[in-house]
Amino acid sequence: MSSGSHARKSVIQRYRRPATVIAVAGAVAAAAAVPLLNSDNSATAARASEAMACTPIKLIVVPGTWETTSNADPNTPVGMLRGVTEPLEQRFGDRISSYWVGYHATAFDQGKTYADSKQTGIDAANKAMTDIARACPGTRFVGLGFSQGAHVNGDVAAAIGAGKGAVPAGSYIAGGSVADPARGTKGEVNLGDPMPGTKGIAGPRPQGFGSLSGKVANVCLKGDLYCALPEENKLSSTLGTVLGQVGLANMHQSAQNELATDLGKVNGKPADLSTVPTGVKTLAGQARGKDSAAAARTAGELAALVGPLQALTRAVANPMLVNSLLQAPPGSQNHTAGQVLQALNNTDLVGLATDLDGVIAAAKAGNTAGLAQAALAAAAKAAPLTGLPAAEVAKVTKVIQGLQPVALLAQASNIIGGISKIDYQGIQRAAKALPAYVQKGDARGVYRSLVAIEDKLLPLAKTANRVDLTPLAALLSMWPPGSPERAVGEALVILDRVDWVRITRNLRTIQDKLDNFDPKRKVTIDPANPAKSLNDFYGVDLLSMAPQIADLAEHGLGVAGVPLPKGTLNQLLKTQLSPAHLINEGLDAAVFYGTRRHEQYGTAPVDQSGRSALIVLENWLAQRIEAA
Repeated sequence: MSSGSHARKSVIQRYRRPATVIAVAGAVAAAAAVPLLNSDNSATAARASEAMACTPIKLIVVPGTWETTSNADPNTPVGMLRGVTEPLEQRFGDRISSYWVGYHATAFDQGKTYADSKQTGIDAANKAMTDIARACPGTRFVGLGFSQGAHVNGDVAAAIGAGKGAVPAGSYIAGGSVADPARGTKGEVNLGDPMPGTKGIAGPRPQGFGSLSGKVANVCLKGDLYCALPEENKLSSTLGTVLGQVGLANMHQSAQNELATDLGKVNGKPADLSTVPTGVKTLAGQARGKDSAAAARTAGELAALVGPLQALTRAVANPMLVNSLLQAPPGSQNHTAGQVLQALNNTDLVGLATDLDGVIAAAKAGNTAGLAQAALAAAAKAAPLTGLPAAEVAKVTKVIQGLQPVALLAQASNIIGGISKIDYQGIQRAAKALPAYVQKGDARGVYRSLVAIEDKLLPLAKTANRVDLTPLAALLSMWPPGSPERAVGEALVILDRVDWVRITRNLRTIQDKLDNFDPKRKVTIDPANPAKSLNDFYGVDLLSMAPQIADLAEHGLGVAGVPLPKGTLNQLLKTQLSPAHLINEGLDAAVFYGTRRHEQYGTAPVDQSGRSALIVLENWLAQRIEAA
């Protein structure tokens, strides 16, 4: 995945042959298959036609996350892989040309998951190869990919090697991947120094490269957790595998919302976190200039950002994550992300929304004095974000959006801590005894049972009320069957069916009554209708709560008539979902966004010769092309 160029790169220059530059990309994305080949736009069609030009060898190049878009020009080289394509094209001249695969290439933004994005990258690459093979019989292919693009490139090659690809294996000369999240696939060629005990964060391709074994190489830098994750980092590895395989179509709706937060667009362009501080500055200038129409328009665009920003802040800006990010070296993507999250926590978003509404109302009324006052108030509310460099804030937008999966897992630790400390046997005994005490009119027995239930159950109700269990349960339920994390997910699905708001309210009502209750005073209970007598006294329907509470206790977490297997609590206690564990394994790996190490393939040596990773890969591919 990528980090250093999360801001979208402007097209550097249009070349007939690709050139080189180092950018940053990621291991996550989302997109649609390339529509360029069928576009009605003549200029776009012409560019696609140029990329489809028949040469003996065609490079199919898949950029990384945020390095490209679904409408990208297939002739325009972008990002990291220019360091490989340019020397190859210089070396082989007219024998070779490149097709740059465009796809949506995003990560947990714009309504897409990593798995969705990767699949659309695969679809786009396969379509390009199919169309080129049809138009240019005899053309042979070389695949290239960086980060998520490497994942795409490797999956395309694996399908070809299994006889299920877009072209026959005989027409595929070689493949080269930079930072492949599926490193460790059977049949791959590892270039550079060996790194035993590591693998790609998404896990190896189970089918291997088949008949293309020995024809697909990868380069990976030590310390890049996307392709060299230590094998003992099991939680990060499992999360990487899950996020790499599960698309939105297979997730609960709430998980879709949590894991694909989209800030929307401003002036027709995707918004980033710098839009707020730059927008309020613009707004203040418009208000000073008494440009009511422009101020109203700017305020409206900013107001539309407030809701998504609130959702993002709730999901991600918890103290554990913020403090972990702030511990990273100053100037790093992680540290900047921590500063931005800290600023978001200190920003009065509710007040900002109110002030923006005030700007719009004043502008419509022609009240220039009120307009200026509201604009200044909005600027004051956004001051925590305004104090950070806008360019850096823009860069870490993707980083922060990518933090959402790990933020949900951090919430899991709170839930697990709450549910594992509950005295279920004590609750069970008290809940089962309550109806009998009611029938006998035993006020002291009722009192003892209620005190026990309230003391033992209220902590769980408070814990369950703190977070939205549904997206967390959806994420954990994707884990492999039989895993402790999967058991947690299934438990939370059941817990989420409980009306914890009602239970908490009822328990508090009981608590208030018990505070003033004298157990020695006999409570009048109508034998013909004991439930009504208790309801009148305590203000809640006690007996209706008893079965649910008893069932909860009996099954360890089973409620609403849906039991969990015995021993679920023991599994919860064994799970690796703890804040310390998440921090130790590294937030970078867990959320698929780039580290500085992920940017260094054009400069950092990958073997004892001191050559950079891109040079080593280019030389290896050149040898295969010459042999072909």
